[in-house]
Amino acid sequence: MKTLEAHNLTLAYGTKEVVHNMSFQAVPGEMVGLVGPNGSGKSTIIKALCRVLNPREGWVKANGHDIAKMHRREMAKLISVVPQTPVLPSAFTAFEIVLMGRNPHLGTFQYESSRDLSIAWQAMERCGVQQFADRRISELSGGEIQSVVIARALAQETECILLDEPTANLDIGRQIEVLDLLKEECHRRNLTVIAAIHDLNLAAHYCEKLVLIKKGTLFAFGTPQEVITTDNICQVYGQGSYVHTHPLSGLPAVLPKVSNLKDNNKCAI
Repeated sequence: MKTLEAHNLTLAYGTKEVVHNMSFQAVPGEMVGLVGPNGSGKSTIIKALCRVLNPREGWVKANGHDIAKMHRREMAKLISVVPQTPVLPSAFTAFEIVLMGRNPHLGTFQYESSRDLSIAWQAMERCGVQQFADRRISELSGGEIQSVVIARALAQETECILLDEPTANLDIGRQIEVLDLLKEECHRRNLTVIAAIHDLNLAAHYCEKLVLIKKGTLFAFGTPQEVITTDNICQVYGQGSYVHTHPLSGLPAVLPKVSNLKDNNKCAI
């Protein structure tokens, strides 16, 4: 994939506009993070990038082609999605869910081959969920289900992966494991990865580019050092947070305001 590009996107639910005139692009080998306060439009943008939601204005292009004109199967070979709250058949096993990632590569009435089964199993191993292979989805925790859905996206073998809060429901150790995996896959397979991430510090550490969103509009786009500044964070999230340089990575890190500290209404480095 060359790029996944959003141009002048305006997105709405009914008469209510939630994203206004949004433009950015993601290129192979880079993780792009969508960051911003709750309700700023991150999940809505993910929906538009995979054609779950049609733009009121603007367009999304993959490899220079408007995704609105693509056949669903062709788009599914190009873009896989990890939703924030996946809706899955509870009676299916985890392996069956991961194997669904092979569906775009199968013909009508075609069964999975031994190669498809192997790809699905390898994806489970990569995500560390092979031990859940025979367990039904209804028997898994929210975090375990999230990892199974990420394995399904890997099994789909697309050039682009979209993720909406991929670390939701995960403890901090598992968050690091999942983001390490996504980063490795992004670089190893030269994937285009776009993820809506709530945690600014994780986004700064793992993403090459960040899209900072304020009330549905693009506030800043660039590297973590360019986007996560004290001034930007104060303007988007409110006063009281402090941005400093991480002593090990050299990347920006955010300390949130704490209500019982003095001078917590001041923005400072």
